[in-house]
Amino acid sequence: MDSMFEDDISILTQEGLGPDEDWLDSPNTDLSGEMCSASHFALITAYDDIKNRLTGLERENSTLKRRLKVYEVKYPLIGEFGEDHIFSLYEARETSLLKSEKASLQQQLNQFQHELQKSKEREEQLEEMIQAYEKLCVEKADLETELAEM
Repeated sequence: MDSMFEDDISILTQEGLGPDEDWLDSPNTDLSGEMCSASHFALITAYDDIKNRLTGLERENSTLKRRLKVYEVKYPLIGEFGEDHIFSLYEARETSLLKSEKASLQQQLNQFQHELQKSKEREEQLEEMIQAYEKLCVEKADLETELAEM
């Protein structure tokens, strides 16, 4: 990356010009040489600062790209973000999860219905037993009254 910028600094120095060339935009004012060299130094410093910032940003960008690739390996949906087939892939996974969840819930429902049916059968048997007991109690009471009369 630095090789891209190494030769660019010659643009800002008078040494970069040929011996017969002058600065194209050299001022025609009566500024002292120190003033021109100070502004020239400020321009070179600003250029170096921008170049360093750009290099840092490009390093950060490449680091982020590497991290993104790692995440794409871990989570394949990230790499396909924004594409239409994400949703089909997501829906396929989601559908398979939903199908397994549905099967599990259907099995639980069948089990609960079976238990409910057993409970109803037991309740009916209990009611029959209660009615039989009540009949026996009535017959016992009748027998006791008959016995008392004798």
